[in-house]
Order: sequence, then C-alpha cells, then structure tokens
Amino acid sequence: MEENTQPSFLDLETRIRRSKGRTGRTISATARVTRDEQNEMERAAKLKGQSLSEWCREVLLAAARGETITPTFTEIVAIRQLLNSTLRSVVCGDSMTPEAFQKELQTIRNSKHKAAAEVMQQYAATEAGR
Repeated sequence: MEENTQPSFLDLETRIRRSKGRTGRTISATARVTRDEQNEMERAAKLKGQSLSEWCREVLLAAARGETITPTFTEIVAIRQLLNSTLRSVVCGDSMTPEAFQKELQTIRNSKHKAAAEVMQQYAATEAGR
C-alpha cells in the first residue's frame, strides 16, 4: 500500500501553519481498507481540502464523540423547524400565505445545518450530564 500522508494539493505553508499551536500526535490508530475504500476516503478528504490522515482523525473523533450529523438527521431537524413554525401560525390563529410558506421554507433551507449542529450539541450535553 502506498503511503501518501500529505497530498500534493496542500502547500508547505499550509502544512506548517496547521501544525502550530497543537500538541504533538504520537499514537497511530490504524485500519485495513481496500484500495477502493482508500480512494473513496482520499476523495472525501480532498473535497474538504484536508490530508487523508487529518480527515480520518476528524471523522473518527466526531464518531467517538457522538457528533456525527447525517443528512437524514439534518432533514429531520428541518422538518421539525417547519412543523414548529407552521403550527405556531395555526395555534396563534394566523393564516400563512403561500408566499410566507415559501419564505419559511427558504429560511429553513439556509439554517438547517446550523440547527442540526445545535440539536446535536444539546444531545451531547445531555449525555455528558448522565
């Protein structure tokens, strides 16, 4: 298996800047993967502008900490936002025009990722308190 710890798309200045201010990492966590799996992970890392090892560390730590936010979770949070906003109108005796509904949908589209992260933090805080 070829060792490619630093992809060529990261220049030297970026590599040096990234390592300043953090403690040294001396322990490795390894997993055997197929060539196809490695290629898939390298593509994901490249999309985020990260080295493969940096991307793997970020993904593994997020999973270990229960911070993984999936597209499904994000959409569930968006549906919750939509339900809350539309029910609020009904309960308050207001009517929602089609234009107001479309505006609400757009607002939710723009905020759903942040809202999902906030909900996940609330769950993590609750779990930590147990």
